[in-house]
Amino acid sequence: MADKNKKLRREQLLEKYHNDGFDGLTEHERLELLLTYAQADEPAVLAAELLGEYGSVNALADADTTLLMKDNRVNEQTAVLLRLIPCISRSLYSERFAIKTLNSSRAAIDYFASHFIGAVGEKLIMTAVSSRFRICATKVLAFGTASRVSSSYRDIAEFAIKSDCDIFFIAHNHPHGEAKPSDSDMLFTRNALKALSTLGAVLADHIIIGAEGGFSIRSSGLLPEMKPDGVKGYK
Repeated sequence: MADKNKKLRREQLLEKYHNDGFDGLTEHERLELLLTYAQADEPAVLAAELLGEYGSVNALADADTTLLMKDNRVNEQTAVLLRLIPCISRSLYSERFAIKTLNSSRAAIDYFASHFIGAVGEKLIMTAVSSRFRICATKVLAFGTASRVSSSYRDIAEFAIKSDCDIFFIAHNHPHGEAKPSDSDMLFTRNALKALSTLGAVLADHIIIGAEGGFSIRSSGLLPEMKPDGVKGYK
């Protein structure tokens, strides 16, 4: 009987989805529909509980799979399915809005934002560009917790040497915070600038991606060593 009711409810949600589209579903209905494909029991009840605990599907998709499964309400299939949502979004974003040239802070913010979709913890990325700011290579240098990421300046130097480029960007995220540089972010930027300078290379910008936007340290003018107009061709 339970399976029959679950199937009937899924059909009702699907009919509403086909008639009204994704925007026609409430957040609860969107999550409930997804859960009907992965959870055996009472997806409507579980959807209400999860939204009550996490606040939104977006926050739920950012949750760690281990935490989701901690009290056995959510099975592994559901946890993985939820985590796939931002991962697929990141892939689609990268394909549809492919940015190949980082000649402005706006382009840099948009480019790096796509790399952090679905990231649970902090991540440090470095990108090498040509003299015309066309992207040559991008590498994840380090992973961290939700509040801290660390990388050695040796990693930065090694990537710079192997890439055979002279202009670089670094970027990291604040998964649950503002795109605002901390004191440690500023110190890291200053030291990365020096590390690249010793190699005859330039740090075009350090981009920080927060929960609701991005920040360019060069454009901000917060670092005297990193003037807004200090790199020709980058604005």
